Amino acid sequence: MISEKYLINIAGIILRFLMGTKPCDVCCLDEVQYMHFGAPVCSACSAFFRRSIAESKTYKCGKGYKCNVTKELRNSCRACRLKRCYDVGMCAEKDENGLFAQDCQIINNPSTTSTNNAQPIEKKPEMESSSQTFILNKILQGLKAYLNAQKTLYVVEHPDKTLNNLEFEIDTKTEWNRIERYCIFVLNSVLNEYFEPYNLMQESQKRLIVKNVFTKIIFLIKCYQTSIYYPDPEDNRLVTHYGFYVSYETNDYFFRSEVTIKNVEDFYRLHNQYLGEKRAIAMKINKYGIRDIDLAVLCYLIFSQECEKHSLCNSEIEIVKGFLFEEYHKNLINTYGFEKSGVKFANVLCLLNDITELQLLVYEFRMIGKVFTTDFVDIWDGLLLDNIAMETNVSH
Repeated sequence: MISEKYLINIAGIILRFLMGTKPCDVCCLDEVQYMHFGAPVCSACSAFFRRSIAESKTYKCGKGYKCNVTKELRNSCRACRLKRCYDVGMCAEKDENGLFAQDCQIINNPSTTSTNNAQPIEKKPEMESSSQTFILNKILQGLKAYLNAQKTLYVVEHPDKTLNNLEFEIDTKTEWNRIERYCIFVLNSVLNEYFEPYNLMQESQKRLIVKNVFTKIIFLIKCYQTSIYYPDPEDNRLVTHYGFYVSYETNDYFFRSEVTIKNVEDFYRLHNQYLGEKRAIAMKINKYGIRDIDLAVLCYLIFSQECEKHSLCNSEIEIVKGFLFEEYHKNLINTYGFEKSGVKFANVLCLLNDITELQLLVYEFRMIGKVFTTDFVDIWDGLLLDNIAMETNVSH
């Protein structure tokens, strides 16, 4: 059995490999992957430059513009930081489509697309790339980084298997718990690198957000993966993580570590109800022809709604969301035409309600699971209470 500590370490290695990182030219603190406004800078410095330009900020330095704004001192003087942005070549005019809509150039990253040839059972077209818009492309790359990290973990743990025509294996609750912890780490890193303004938040705020959006985003991705690998409406299998699945018939195997289940039939009936809801969403994803770009937009909307709920970075969220909607609207019109783009957008937004209902069902099943078995292992134990305490602190 591979330890949780090992998983966390390998997750960091995988993400660094996927992102092809280098130090920021402005602060030299965070590692970066993209050209922002014509210079290789991190998301934090890009967001700072973007806000400064968009809001026509004027900063003054009391030390003759000689402040050290590298490393942990990057927030010590806004005037010197903005000057350094210009010094390294950042320029709003290098934004081809206007501020915030800059083309995104990936730096030293031959592994942005998957380096393996994994074939889904019923393969959809390859994941699309939005090369003409900055924000839309960035969150799409974040989604790809998450999916590639899952595949890479599977390769690391199963070196004897090939991803070509891979047969998924039945999952167990123990394995599910273990890999889900790894996914938490990966999602946090993806949010920090690709979903602005998560990188600007305090650690306590990040903890609040990632715990509250994790279930929605991850289960939406699981439904999307299910729609790719098990698209047949008569099939009841669901993807849990890359390489693993569960179904109505695998309950005994999946819960074999939960040795003291009471009223097994009732417990399995509730679990199958939850699986059925996930299958329904997966089939709706197929019916609506949801693309990876649509999925990425949904993930950002889930993230932004949670930030707005807790009044975190409201002005930054509004700016990013406004430009994201503009870019996404153009993508829909270019892809489907003006008349059909509105219907497509409405179908995508309908999934927000579906995934919210699924999250409520997941929480209910977790609580009921503790009634049916005293040995029910819930990796989210205590997190709801933490959320409640955190929400109280934020509201005050």
